[in-house]
Amino acid sequence: MAKNTSKGKLIPKGALLRAALIWETWVQTCYNYERMMGMACAHTFLPVVKYLYPDNKEKQVDLMTREMEFFNVHPEFGSCILGLAVSLEEEKAMGKDIPNEFITNIKTSLMGPLAGIGDTIWQGVLIPILLALCIDITLSGGGNIWGAIVYAVLMLLITYIFSCANFMFGYHAGSDAIMDFLEKGIINKLLKGASIMGCMVMGGLIVNYVKVKCGLTIDTSGTTFSLQESLFDAVLPNILPLGLTMGVYGLMQKKWTSVKIILLMVIIGVVGGIFNILV
Repeated sequence: MAKNTSKGKLIPKGALLRAALIWETWVQTCYNYERMMGMACAHTFLPVVKYLYPDNKEKQVDLMTREMEFFNVHPEFGSCILGLAVSLEEEKAMGKDIPNEFITNIKTSLMGPLAGIGDTIWQGVLIPILLALCIDITLSGGGNIWGAIVYAVLMLLITYIFSCANFMFGYHAGSDAIMDFLEKGIINKLLKGASIMGCMVMGGLIVNYVKVKCGLTIDTSGTTFSLQESLFDAVLPNILPLGLTMGVYGLMQKKWTSVKIILLMVIIGVVGGIFNILV
């Protein structure tokens, strides 16, 4: 078995990197209602468990059983928890008195906050910004596929680099650094900033990609008054796309399903087109 060059450590750097890659690659496979990502956690420990207890099958089974318990977090932001769990299991294997419950409890206490910040930044900021940029690349090129290729490559690189770096941060920093990060209120500031940025991004997407125009006109004294051009565009540009978006958001808040909302939009579009209310 290969030896680790790091003094006082049992796990080689190569095994740590394989664990980080396993987590990011397979984290969202084998979900179930009982354990959620628990199977992925246990899978992550496969490259390292043999270094922690090389000649003790019973302790290997005990570790894998413990790491298979219920766990659910944002994959990329939560990878530091797995790195932390690996570090704690390593210290335990080296003789430090760490109760099994402590490892489970610290994973449970961290997964909620990191899931919140991860979902907000990843899905509310990063993905919409990249999609907006790459959609513009596709549209500006007359429908070429480069936008999709650029998006896929960038997301792949960002995902793996960030997740692996975060995993290593959790392994090296330990629970004290992560808890200090949470207790200082930094996470709340990040969430607030990400929420504001997310609103800005969504506002830009609404203007660029939601198209709603009014076709009503009023004939007076031989002139034609267009509600769209003379009122909405002049006084409140893009108010109709914003109104449609906020209306859909309101229906979602009232627990309408996506199918019902789509059907309603189809009906409004058909009726509005027939009576020239919408164009």
